Amino acid sequence: MERERRAHNPIRPRRPGSGSAVAARGRAVRASEPAAGEQPDEVAINTAVLLGYARDIDNPLHLEWVVSRYLPCWGDQPARFNMAYVESVTFGVIENLEAAGDGSALAALRGLEALAGGRTAERSGEAADRLTVNGVAAPPWAWQIGQAEAVDARLARNDEDDSIGVLIEYRYPDDSHHTLAAFIADDMGGAVKFMGLMSRIDEACDASDLPLQPLPTSRATHLVRKALEATDQVHARFEGDPSMREFGALAWSRVRLA
Repeated sequence: MERERRAHNPIRPRRPGSGSAVAARGRAVRASEPAAGEQPDEVAINTAVLLGYARDIDNPLHLEWVVSRYLPCWGDQPARFNMAYVESVTFGVIENLEAAGDGSALAALRGLEALAGGRTAERSGEAADRLTVNGVAAPPWAWQIGQAEAVDARLARNDEDDSIGVLIEYRYPDDSHHTLAAFIADDMGGAVKFMGLMSRIDEACDASDLPLQPLPTSRATHLVRKALEATDQVHARFEGDPSMREFGALAWSRVRLA
């Protein structure tokens, strides 16, 4: 269900662009394309794309980013989305991933469990648990999916209005760090206008003349959560900044319990 505004010194996970997994993904997508006059098989296509990417990944952040790009919305009850259709496709993808039954499929299911909400997260977790019980082993880094914790935060104010930029730095258990940045726009009613992914705050902003104020991580998390709740997700996905499609679900998964 598948341009971006880049923040300073981004560490965006590379888009898979070479290797056998890419070729396999291409073959899988072509095999699932409809013949003339047929309707596309959305479940097969989305499974092929998601699984193809998962097989070319070697860290939890990249996996979470790919899943975030796949998910069309965030939260348990996103407004104005046809959730019956979204769930029908996603549930079919979950079934296909479980049928694939390898470590990459298990990692993709754990990613859906960590980032999605409601029944999608539940079904993904149940499918992943069944694969685990049946002896399927996830890649060695996959246990960190969904385990990043906020360790630092900063705030940038806008001189022209009440818009703000919120940067939250996260750390995985293996001590790898990254930062999610959200620009919260005053002229959009406090919604998130665009997002970015960077390295550690001190590294990414070391040469920046942007005045950053220290902020408790709990306060930063609350600000981003409220802004994502105020965001029109349909507009964000189809008309807004492309970064919202990339990082919206990922950001929500990090702040939803605030």
